[in-house]
Amino acid sequence: MYVALSRLRVAVAQVDALVSAFRARAHLVDEADGFVDLEVWRSDRDAGEIVMISRWRDRAAFTAYMRSEAHRVSHARIPSDLDAAIRLERLEGLHTYDVVAE
Repeated sequence: MYVALSRLRVAVAQVDALVSAFRARAHLVDEADGFVDLEVWRSDRDAGEIVMISRWRDRAAFTAYMRSEAHRVSHARIPSDLDAAIRLERLEGLHTYDVVAE
């Protein structure tokens, strides 16, 4: 399992718009080879922080999707003013792990 964690920052006034954009996402990633799931978290301590967690079969599947046309199409749907306001504070790949219990 490969986990990608993205910490996004926007002005507090734009958090609802960003959350709405995630809720209205194209779901193209859902069909990507190796995609497991995606969650978007809203911080209860930092109103301008959104954390996106995606899980993948392995890092190669994540990398392939990030370079794909589907990824470009998904991001092109974000309104330009919102896209310009999003700051990626951190992208962290949690190394590949084996799930040993659920």
